Amino acid sequence: MAISTRLRQKRSESGEALILTIAIIGLAIIVTAAAFLLAARTAQDTERVASAKVDIATREDALIRAILQQTAQGMLPGPSTPGGVNWTTIMTAAVNQVGATTYVDPTEVTTLLGSNVVIPANMGDPGGSSLGIFQGYQQEVPWGGTTGLANLVNAANATAVQPPQLVWVSNANISAATATTNPQQFLLGSQMSASGSSATSPSGRWGTIPFPNIRFGFMRPGDSMVARRVWWRIPVVYQTTQGGLEAPGTARFPAAPANYILSIYEIPSQLPITGNANIQLGLNPDGSGWGNTSASAGGQVQITGSTYGDAVQLSGGTYSGGISSRRQVNIVQSSSVAGEDFTDNTYNNLGVREQKDLTRVNIGAAPVSVAGDNGKALLVPLLSGQDFYLPAAANYLPASTPTTWDLYARPYFHCRIRIMISGTISDPNADPKNAFNYSNGQINTTGNTGAITATVSYLPDTSGLPDAVFGVPDGTSGWTTKTYVQTNNLGGTGNLGSNGILQIMQNGNPVNSGFLIYTSTSTGKSAIDSNILEIDLLKLYSTLGLNPSQCYSIYVGCAPSQNPNNLGPQNLGVAIMDAGDLSAFTNGFSIVTPQRLYLTGSFNNGVTVVPTSLYAPDLRYGIDALPAQLNLTGQISISQVTQNSSTAVNPLSFVNGANSVITGAGNTYTLKAITNPKGLPPITRLNLLFTIDKERTN
Repeated sequence: MAISTRLRQKRSESGEALILTIAIIGLAIIVTAAAFLLAARTAQDTERVASAKVDIATREDALIRAILQQTAQGMLPGPSTPGGVNWTTIMTAAVNQVGATTYVDPTEVTTLLGSNVVIPANMGDPGGSSLGIFQGYQQEVPWGGTTGLANLVNAANATAVQPPQLVWVSNANISAATATTNPQQFLLGSQMSASGSSATSPSGRWGTIPFPNIRFGFMRPGDSMVARRVWWRIPVVYQTTQGGLEAPGTARFPAAPANYILSIYEIPSQLPITGNANIQLGLNPDGSGWGNTSASAGGQVQITGSTYGDAVQLSGGTYSGGISSRRQVNIVQSSSVAGEDFTDNTYNNLGVREQKDLTRVNIGAAPVSVAGDNGKALLVPLLSGQDFYLPAAANYLPASTPTTWDLYARPYFHCRIRIMISGTISDPNADPKNAFNYSNGQINTTGNTGAITATVSYLPDTSGLPDAVFGVPDGTSGWTTKTYVQTNNLGGTGNLGSNGILQIMQNGNPVNSGFLIYTSTSTGKSAIDSNILEIDLLKLYSTLGLNPSQCYSIYVGCAPSQNPNNLGPQNLGVAIMDAGDLSAFTNGFSIVTPQRLYLTGSFNNGVTVVPTSLYAPDLRYGIDALPAQLNLTGQISISQVTQNSSTAVNPLSFVNGANSVITGAGNTYTLKAITNPKGLPPITRLNLLFTIDKERTN
């Protein structure tokens, strides 16, 4: 019998190893795949966050530019909004302008992608109301920098905020309650101090502050300038209510808060050469070049500080300070500015600008710059062109009620002496029956050649505050008015033979004014000088018993007012006599007139030289074509009557009474910047510089 033995199969060690290897490899593949998936998901999240950051940065940049633009536009008066608009309107316009509350149009999203489908990389969409993006103390109301107002400042932070806070100065023209939500009111009521100090202008309106670090080189960043800075902190929260496909309607990302500092710098004219005009730099009226304008060079033209114009044509020369413009700087001839050479208009091309930035020793704005180079800065001149010279709109009658903005911005209301001319015949050689009459704007059929009426009104400023924010309207209590008349070119009201001297009736008798002389005849004079009202300046003050330190500014115009570039009698001029020593004008002296202005004799060259300003569409030196020589020290400010004119104006183009350009090697121009707030004249041109930047501490 055979016996069968069952033997155990020999174990295959290689098979086990293969199985183990396959298992390990499979596990490794699974782990690797999981790692790749996890990494992909992490990368996707990272990419999504990065895309969201790019998205929010782009939308943030667009939004703050819109806020800047809408603030400037909304704060300035308009035909239907003379008091400006409030923050709610400004912010609503800003977010609507850039679509800041919706990533794309909701209707388009639904049409293209269906319901509950969103664009994933979208962090800047609040998905709510138009002002839902502003999540400040009271949403769209910014936090302002002035003490004494309910400006949303925490009491614990009131003494530690930056920039430093201003103080609120009460005035009947503005409301502290309104100022919290109205930026125009806030600007007009906020000052450096409640009263003048050794470091501010007389009323405390202006102080010395650093120019902001922006690309626009009105001045070098950090340089001291005379100005007033009003600012607001604007809180914005970037968030989204749009979620993913898994949870629509929920926030995909945490909210991103940010604060922005929006500032308005009120800058009075203080540079050596400024102008709301197209200015030509580098050439004398005769075509010769200025050369090196630094004081050390000792040339005919010496400039210390920067130069600014609405537009600038740079025609050669060497300048130690910068040159800036609101609209354009055109390099006509090779020039050296702040140590850099500018040969053509490629200086601002993309790439060229950056290369110059890398090699420039002084960081900040380029020596030649335009306000548009920096999208986060706007420079707005107040009352450009002919508007500067008028009490209000064309055909304004002084008895009309001015707006708050008129009292703030128009020089007329800041003048303490106002001389209004009427009843004047324009053509001294024409038949009186065919002469223009200022009093009613019609053809004069009854008047005589030489007829004129001058109404002199004055209100002394007993407080001695020539820099006050608001002027004084006509008809305010305290004004004194006197009327002086000349019926023809033989004399005054009584034809006493006092040729040209205006007279006033006192106790029924005509009395010579002693300070007003009107010549309306071409005898012995050039035709251009035929109609001139001469004002003996110092006699005016002594005759009326006025204190020069309290009546520091004079306006001479016509009633009804007419635009400087559209006057009927183009040759009616105003001459200022006996103005050599102005030492008694301890608060400075200013003249504003829409007429041609003549200076006869010396001007402001006494023992004490005081801050002065003269504003006229046509300034001339001397009468009767007498030779004139200029030795000008101070500042030059130019404004073209026609705004944004393409015609370049030479800042050194001074003319005599015969309209001949004053040229010659004997003329000198020493032009310096004003560095002390007390060095400003009573009337000055104003610019508002708007800037906005992110607060980096949050």
